[in-house]
Amino acid sequence: MGSTWWVVIEEQGGTGDGRGWSVADAAPYPGRDVAEGEAYLLAKQHRPPRPWSPQGRTVLRVSDGYLVLVKGKTDVWQFRVTLGEQVGG
Repeated sequence: MGSTWWVVIEEQGGTGDGRGWSVADAAPYPGRDVAEGEAYLLAKQHRPPRPWSPQGRTVLRVSDGYLVLVKGKTDVWQFRVTLGEQVGG
């Protein structure tokens, strides 16, 4: 049996100096290939709660998933889609 891989979405939230990161969603997948495909789709399609009026999206491939920059009317917001292999029980 293969490893279980997780796709985790972390979103930036808060305002001003109070911005921080938190887990918005996490789901297991039966293998790395399936998880990578889902992570890519989420990087292209996930709609974070901010910005309210998205103007554009830049998807950056990073070593463990994707960093996505969503441009709004007045600011840029980020979210990460990260792959992780489950270890242990």
